[in-house]
Amino acid sequence: MRGRKPKFRHVRGRDTAFQSLLGHNGGPPLPSPASWNAFCWRKAAAKSRTAPSREVLAIRLRRAAELGLDYPTYAAVLAHAGATPRTLVVVLSRAVIAYGAFGPRIAAEGSLALREEVAEKLAGLSRPEIVLVAPAPTGGPARGAVADALAATVRSAGWRTAASGILPAGGGRETAEALAALLADAGLPPGTALLIADPDAHQETVTRARLAGLLSPQRYFALPPTPSTP
Repeated sequence: MRGRKPKFRHVRGRDTAFQSLLGHNGGPPLPSPASWNAFCWRKAAAKSRTAPSREVLAIRLRRAAELGLDYPTYAAVLAHAGATPRTLVVVLSRAVIAYGAFGPRIAAEGSLALREEVAEKLAGLSRPEIVLVAPAPTGGPARGAVADALAATVRSAGWRTAASGILPAGGGRETAEALAALLADAGLPPGTALLIADPDAHQETVTRARLAGLLSPQRYFALPPTPSTP
């Protein structure tokens, strides 16, 4: 054994493993603004914010229009994900479903009636793959009713839907795992999927599933604030 260098196993601490699970990129710490790591970080951040060429800007404007995004929003998502979103995952929540006096409106074929702004915008999209998901309890008749309504909505939709499925209500780890499995079954990479959902409920879902980003329905569909539940 003389002359051999010992081999050390790298053991991650509990906090480091937890950060990695939530999407931490494992970069170096920034202990102070005067450190070398902080200098390198500021230099890389400034380089990423340089103005693109006219040709690149034209391509980005076209892609933003195809996704139904304004350019500042598209640029923010592109900087966060590092790739152009190719999939829109729309959560059928109260913000996007048309409600009446007695609850969500159901069409004659059993489909959910989406708000007019939502239906028009989704019908006008041609480039991204659209995935419809609906939150529901883990079991019981309520889950079956939501699944039937979701299937009828997909059949009657005036746009192409790449996939659809039921997600556990509430967000978190189970929701992220179910969404990642749904995207994998459809052959859609999660790193290029943009989630349209309530940020308060699904921020952890985006981080755990490693999605491209998260936008609220109010921002994406230009909707007024969600009415309160009576």
